[in-house]
Amino acid sequence: MPDPAKQIAKLRQKIDEHNRLYYVEAQPKISDQDFDHLLADLEALEAKHPKLVTPDSPTQRVGGEPIAGFRTVAHARPMFSIDNTYKREDLLAWDGRVLKGLSGGQAGLFQEAVQYVVEPKVDGVAVSLRYENGRLVQALSRGDGQRGDDITHNVRTLRAIPLTLAGESRSKTSTKSNNAGKIPKVLEVRGEIFMANAEFQRINQQRIDAGEEPYANPRNFTAGTLKQLDPRMVAQRKLLFQAHGRGEIQPDPFEHYSQFLRTIKAWGVPTNPLTRTCEGIEEAWAFIEAFEQQRASLGYEVDGVVVKVDGYGQQEQLGYTSKSPRWCIAYKYAAQQATTVLKGITWQVGKGGTLTPVAELEPVFLAGTTVKRAGLHNIDEIQRKDVRVGDHVVIEKAGEIIPQVVRVVEEKRKTAGKPTAAPKRCPSCGEPVIREEGEVAIRCVSPQCPAQSRERLIWFAGRGQMDIEGLGEKAIHQLADAGLLTSYVDIYKLKKHREKLVELERMADKKVDNLLAGIEDSKKRGLARVLGGLGIRHVGERAARILAEHFGSVDGVRDTTEEEMTEIPEIGPITAQSVYHFFHSTGGKSVVNELARLGVDMTAPRKSKPKAGSPFAGKTVVLTGTLEHFERKALAEKLQSLGAKVTGSVSKKTDLVIAGENPGSKLDKANELGVEVWDEAKLIKAMGGL
Repeated sequence: MPDPAKQIAKLRQKIDEHNRLYYVEAQPKISDQDFDHLLADLEALEAKHPKLVTPDSPTQRVGGEPIAGFRTVAHARPMFSIDNTYKREDLLAWDGRVLKGLSGGQAGLFQEAVQYVVEPKVDGVAVSLRYENGRLVQALSRGDGQRGDDITHNVRTLRAIPLTLAGESRSKTSTKSNNAGKIPKVLEVRGEIFMANAEFQRINQQRIDAGEEPYANPRNFTAGTLKQLDPRMVAQRKLLFQAHGRGEIQPDPFEHYSQFLRTIKAWGVPTNPLTRTCEGIEEAWAFIEAFEQQRASLGYEVDGVVVKVDGYGQQEQLGYTSKSPRWCIAYKYAAQQATTVLKGITWQVGKGGTLTPVAELEPVFLAGTTVKRAGLHNIDEIQRKDVRVGDHVVIEKAGEIIPQVVRVVEEKRKTAGKPTAAPKRCPSCGEPVIREEGEVAIRCVSPQCPAQSRERLIWFAGRGQMDIEGLGEKAIHQLADAGLLTSYVDIYKLKKHREKLVELERMADKKVDNLLAGIEDSKKRGLARVLGGLGIRHVGERAARILAEHFGSVDGVRDTTEEEMTEIPEIGPITAQSVYHFFHSTGGKSVVNELARLGVDMTAPRKSKPKAGSPFAGKTVVLTGTLEHFERKALAEKLQSLGAKVTGSVSKKTDLVIAGENPGSKLDKANELGVEVWDEAKLIKAMGGL
């Protein structure tokens, strides 16, 4: 019988080794899928033997409830900022100050060239990682340099950062020695957390498709990610890490920075493979010049090169100013720009209906790629910069993965073209667009807009809305590709196309029958589910239920005015305007009438007053933890029918928290605020006579 402890240890070692090969050596030997299989095997073993689970297991990178907030912690050693320069002359002047400082302040006495380490300046977020006895115990943001936020819960989710260091017995990396030496009792590694360009583009495209503003640049997005209170959100964003310095080390065996980098790499910490040692400033300058052309192809944002004195003894001799070390400097490249002609402006429609302007350009080469299109953000930005078709425009890629139009070259404007106006109709469906008061976004609200149809269909059929069994995301794409599904209404016409459905790949008779049965069942979901599924802006599950209970039928919703709707508790003017526009748009009227004709129930029981004596009437209730006798959603609906308002977070306005097993931080917050807490037994007793 295999020893579970040995099996678990072997799997952990394999997973750590493959993380090192991927993030440190850049030489992966297995696919992501195979890596996930290894992790799944470890999770299964640990589930069978929970006593063998340890905090540094790869399975423990993500877990636990979101934290309530960040605590501020003092750095063991300050995290200084680095002085910047943009000119060769300034770099040479800095080298002169270094030589003078090492000669005891007498120019010309220090004759030997200083050995420098040059490394790409990754445009990310500085962090300090503290390892004690080889285990990661703390991660702090830079903060003000003296104190930083404790972001350990988020940093632990990053696969690029080892939870434990690989010591003497496992140092088999491509360093000069196979023995990196004993890991210090305390080791603080400082470096940069950042995001790859491809990952940033993927997330931004999702936001654009959802009708949301794209993030400005990877660095800001990374900083925002590390401030998330929920580590599970951080884990989804595939952040990377590269070391570029040190903090406290006890005992400290290092004499040179280059030695430090080689050693921590052997211990499993990622470093930049392009880092070089140079004899003197001219060799460093040659690297800076050559690297300027290379940096565009790296796959992540780099805005310069950092030059550091290699010897730690020399660093100590040079010392610090009040803000920065005298022994290093950052040479930053100028923003990468190009001038071209704006041929036109097109408007893209995201799945949420937001129209996003895109500049169509005369092709121009910029930062390693040929650029034909650039972002224009929104109509307010276009009009503020007075961008007109035919203009010469400056585009920039510095800090931006998607090129952006920076400004108009007004001196090259030969004729006074027409100022750019906001579109009045959707370029995809031709329906009128709206712009809500106080917002810059322009939106198409037609439920039949082709640009939005598939994502809207996926939402409509989802569990929280119409809950159509058999009509998941893959099925919707398959049916849409076959020309059978373009709108909500088409779902309820699919039974007419049974023969075509059976002929589709992976669609046999039984599967088709189950799908059609699921569609038929969904007709009975009621008005609240329909309103929530139609994708009406600002109408989520709660607003849909409030409207359904207030009006009782779709006719009541359609026939009311915006002003009348705002009189309903919890329905504000923005939601009322959105609902009114939907039901009075051509597409909105059409889809509602067709769904009714096809037998979809769009009625709801009118809200009645809770039974007299209900202990939940008028109370704000929060549910947390796992309940043995209740499904969370069903319990929330039951409590709402008894007069409660069920919310997702604990605050001073919360009257009651119902806590099951493993309640997490919500229970802690309730106890902190003195909110009444019930267990499941008390809940059942209270509901017994209702």
